[in-house]
Amino acid sequence: MRSRKYKTNSKRWSIVLQLFAIWYMVIITGTYLSSGTDAYFNDHDQVTGQITAGTWEVESSQWDKSSLAFLNKDQTIVVKACPPIKISTKIKNNGRDMKGTTEFEVFYKESGNPMKGQKIGDGIIQPIVSKQVDVLRFEISKPGNYKFRALQRPGHGNKDDSRQDLWSETITVKCEEVKKPQDKEEVKSESVPEKEVEEKSVSVEKEQKAEQKKAASETESEPVKEEVETPDKVSPETGTKLEKKDETVEQDKSEGKEVPSLTEAPESETPMQKEG
Repeated sequence: MRSRKYKTNSKRWSIVLQLFAIWYMVIITGTYLSSGTDAYFNDHDQVTGQITAGTWEVESSQWDKSSLAFLNKDQTIVVKACPPIKISTKIKNNGRDMKGTTEFEVFYKESGNPMKGQKIGDGIIQPIVSKQVDVLRFEISKPGNYKFRALQRPGHGNKDDSRQDLWSETITVKCEEVKKPQDKEEVKSESVPEKEVEEKSVSVEKEQKAEQKKAASETESEPVKEEVETPDKVSPETGTKLEKKDETVEQDKSEGKEVPSLTEAPESETPMQKEG
């Protein structure tokens, strides 16, 4: 009897438990169907990494949107002069108008890159209008290599915590003595070969001889005749005056012809003069 009662009780409890389980499953299923479509996972994967959020530049209240640049920054300019002289470089504003001044510095090194040298001076860059060029100048006292270093306006590139800089071209100053014009002429005269000097002297002598021959030929072709007045001569025997020599007589003499002497009287006249 007791065994039968025990079996009937156990069957009842099992049926009750089954009903309870079915009721519980129905409630849980109803809650899933009535709620949102959320998914739940029991398995978890751990992912390690870094996610960078996007950054946006905030405009600086100091920057006026100007942007400076040296025109010949990649060149080397050689200046042949003895200090003290003024060196210069050109700088351009590629941005908007500058609303204030900025600074520049000058660096020097005897040889090599001036960027690794020493700072020897500084100055102020006045406001430059957009797209315009300004010239920076500085007086130096010794030869060597020089560079200009300029600073951008405060806040350039929206960076308030630092100042951006830029470097100019390298300016090399060489001190070389310039020769005077007189020295150049002396050097030219000394450098003339001896052969050229001799040829010039020979040509000059030939020209002089040719001129002398020309002058002599002119004098021989056109002889100059001079009229010479001779005093009247008196014959010692007759006491009569002799006639003056004619030009034709002198010309005959010069040509070698025989001319009768005027001093000798004819034979027919001499006895008459004696008788008288």
